[in-house]
Amino acid sequence: MRNPIKLAFVCVLASAGLTGCGSSSGSQLASTASMTVNGADVHPSVVRCTQIEWYRTIQIGDQASGVRVLIDQGARPMIAKSVRITNLGGFTGMYAQGDGGDAGLHFSDGRFTITGNADGYNTDKPAEPTTAAFRISVNC
Repeated sequence: MRNPIKLAFVCVLASAGLTGCGSSSGSQLASTASMTVNGADVHPSVVRCTQIEWYRTIQIGDQASGVRVLIDQGARPMIAKSVRITNLGGFTGMYAQGDGGDAGLHFSDGRFTITGNADGYNTDKPAEPTTAAFRISVNC
């Protein structure tokens, strides 16, 4: 009678241990960020990092004012696929891989640093296309 109880106990512990080691593919990770757009420091209040398979999405701020970054971690080296900036530092625009813009990605000690240029417009002159330099540093 003691052996079935021990076996059940061991199975429960093993199951709990395996569950604790895994992470769901869309799990949200704790994160912090700092960034500049057009030389202006931006202080985000909300930072969310999610990962689905090899793609990591970083959402800073909200849809009215923020940044959304898509990183391909399956590529070697890792690359920033896109950076969408919405109403930050007086600028709204986007970098997308293959659209002629440029962006670099550096990863060290759990921190992603994305630098580059995005094409778009200044919010005070939306009819005039412009380019803005950005630097985003995120710990996910």
